[in-house]
Order: sequence, then C-alpha cells, then structure tokens
Amino acid sequence: MKASRPVYSLNSRHTVTREEFIDGIADVNGISEDNRRQPALLRLALDDVLDSLKPKESLVIRQRYGLDGKGDRTLNEIASNLDVSREMVRKHEVKALMKLKHSTRVDYLRRHVV
Repeated sequence: MKASRPVYSLNSRHTVTREEFIDGIADVNGISEDNRRQPALLRLALDDVLDSLKPKESLVIRQRYGLDGKGDRTLNEIASNLDVSREMVRKHEVKALMKLKHSTRVDYLRRHVV
C-alpha cells in the first residue's frame, strides 16, 4: 500500500499555498529571517541597558568600547572630550561596569544572544 502512493518532488508546489515544499525544509538563502533580525535586536537591547546607566557612565562606556561607531578611545581622549581628568573617566568606567554586571542586566542581554 505504501509503495503505491505517488512520489512528490520537493520542488513541486503545494496545492493551497503555492509554495514549494523545499522552502519549508531548507533555507535556500543561507540566512533565515530570524537570524537577520538578531543583530538589530541585540543592538537595541544593548542600547536599553546602556541608557539605564547615568549619562556620563553611558557615554564613557560607549566611547571606551567603540559602541558609538567611531572606534575605541583611550582614557585621555575621553577625558579631553568631557573636560575631566583621566581618573574621573576611569571611575565612571569602573562604576558603569559594576552596574552592567548586575544579574538583571546580564539576564536581559542574555535573552538576545543566540
């Protein structure tokens, strides 16, 4: 009985949806829709977490690690931009990193990482 059933090609189209059967099985483009959205969602989550910090702390972290799109900066460069000492920039960075290590922020970011 099973041998008498017709054989369908994976390239044939479904009678109702008119989509090829292979589209439901394989990713023909190499990247699925969810994977294309993943970096954008992660970037939004990172921005949310950084916005939860104090303004100077957020600015220091963004500049120090190149999250503002202009590359990593040294403590001297950030200090000259903010008109504060290198030591104050370092203190802001340490405070911000301690806040970023908090479990709620880490869990929030972890949800967006594959």
